[in-house]
Amino acid sequence: MIPVGTPIVSDRTRRRCLGAGLVGGVAFLYGLVLGDSTRAWQSLLVNFLFFGGLAQAGVVISAIMQVTSSRWGRALKRTSEATSAFLPISFVLLLVLLAGAPSWMPWVHEPVESKQAWLNIPFLVIRQVLAALLLGGLSLLYVRHSLRPDIGQLDESGEHPAVGASQRVIAGWRGLAEERDASQRAQDRLAPAILIAYGWVFTLVAFDFFMSLDARWFSTLAGGFYFIGNLFIGFAFLAVIAVWSRERLQLTEYIGSHQLHDVGKLLFGFCILWAYLFWSQYLVIWYGDLAEETEFIYHRMHGAWAPVAWTVFAMAFVIPFVVLLSRGVKTNPRGLTTIALVSFAGMWLERFILVSPSLWHGAGVPLGLIEVLVTLGTAGLFGWSYTTFLQTFPVLPLADPRLAPASAHPMARDLH
Repeated sequence: MIPVGTPIVSDRTRRRCLGAGLVGGVAFLYGLVLGDSTRAWQSLLVNFLFFGGLAQAGVVISAIMQVTSSRWGRALKRTSEATSAFLPISFVLLLVLLAGAPSWMPWVHEPVESKQAWLNIPFLVIRQVLAALLLGGLSLLYVRHSLRPDIGQLDESGEHPAVGASQRVIAGWRGLAEERDASQRAQDRLAPAILIAYGWVFTLVAFDFFMSLDARWFSTLAGGFYFIGNLFIGFAFLAVIAVWSRERLQLTEYIGSHQLHDVGKLLFGFCILWAYLFWSQYLVIWYGDLAEETEFIYHRMHGAWAPVAWTVFAMAFVIPFVVLLSRGVKTNPRGLTTIALVSFAGMWLERFILVSPSLWHGAGVPLGLIEVLVTLGTAGLFGWSYTTFLQTFPVLPLADPRLAPASAHPMARDLH
């Protein structure tokens, strides 16, 4: 295992990530001031929904492991939690979007009388900021409790003395045995709270940031569809990280082919669940045939948007479903990484098609340089924050009583 503080990626790569973030910020400002402000805002919104959702999904996946007392993925728990490093940046993006809401929210200039009690700027800002602080605070507190015994164990043994942020995490250290028990109790309490808050907060995000863009359309399933999609993205990311961790982070002792198989099965399951929720929503709208409901779907499945819609369906469901039927692909590092990346890209397009047709009223699909640069910028900031977390803190939950070598998995023999 790579020692704490050892570069996870080169300094040059991290500088490139920050550089990409700067370029993305400049592209966004250029779009606002000199270019097409609608495209600038919708690009920022799409990437907030995608990368902000991914940042929270990593913590939720860790919380699911804690609630279910799972052992198979314990070695991946910390690399999953590392997405939380992007949460402060995601909160800043939220504040920017809220500050500019009068410029891009259609209902500000075309209010819907029956929804004015909900769709007004002051209430939007209050509920979104409070919800983000609630879920973000719970998530960061949970990650702190997860990290504390691992950092303290390394500090107590002298293997890696805690400095900086690590030192603050273990302030008031009371000894490994007591801290390990306290950590598990705290995580057991916080994990269910995070799961409940996640469903509530991200339902609000879905209602406010893509359903309200077409103020006459409504779907009670939009929230579930969005937050389940985030978990799909989270497992696609975790599949890529699981393969990367085996080699780059030297975790082959803890991440074997059976762990890849389990992540692949979860990715397979969530691609089916995403498609099921899409079909559940589509069927009711099609059967009801109400103008205020069908317009949202019709606009995305006809004209210039139709190829994008079919591409999303192929990349997020058809290809992963067909390929992941193979057990061999799920246990093959290259195969699993490829299909996870396909799903990952497909879900970015899904976020794009949820948002952009409601804001963009020009000809064609607004997918050009500004969208690419803002996306690369947000991805760069995500990559920088993620690798910063892994370089600062232990990459394995060393003090977790459920952590075990890959060979301890009951299916390990069958998969070799």
